[in-house]
Amino acid sequence: DAGHPEWVAIHQGRSRYEAEFNRFLDAIGSPVLLNHRAICSSNKRAANYVSLGDTDWESIDAERCRYFLNFGANFYEAHQGGLHLVRRVIKARFDHGAKLVTFDVRMSNTAGRSDEWFQPFPGTEGAIALAMAHVILRENLHDKRFMADFVQPGEAQLRAWLAPCTPEWAQ
Repeated sequence: DAGHPEWVAIHQGRSRYEAEFNRFLDAIGSPVLLNHRAICSSNKRAANYVSLGDTDWESIDAERCRYFLNFGANFYEAHQGGLHLVRRVIKARFDHGAKLVTFDVRMSNTAGRSDEWFQPFPGTEGAIALAMAHVILRENLHDKRFMADFVQPGEAQLRAWLAPCTPEWAQ
């Protein structure tokens, strides 16, 4: 009635009612139908594309992994395609002793099944990851060939960006 139908939005999760939502929004003149993908798989697919050259959802070669560093992904109970990933993670852990380390603000099912669980303050996980990257580069523990071939804009710029991200800063 106020002449702003775009003020009405529907945000849907993984539902099967998109057609009904669209009919309702079309009836009132709003083009705003949001879904989980904008804050979920689109970001992962974009990261996969720039880092791996692939937009597939599930890109983890989990069966051959030896160490899983997990930041808040609760794949034991709430992950798209979770059963397939869980099966591969469990296989890696039992077949060759892969270690699962989880940073999560709560004791999720995944955190509870991890070899180590760290409970950071909410919103600090990114700082922890940056501090880890800082130490890896500072101690020259990275794969220099991989960095040269696949990391843009390059090691020197990455070192400059990570310079202030010390463990003390993250703490």
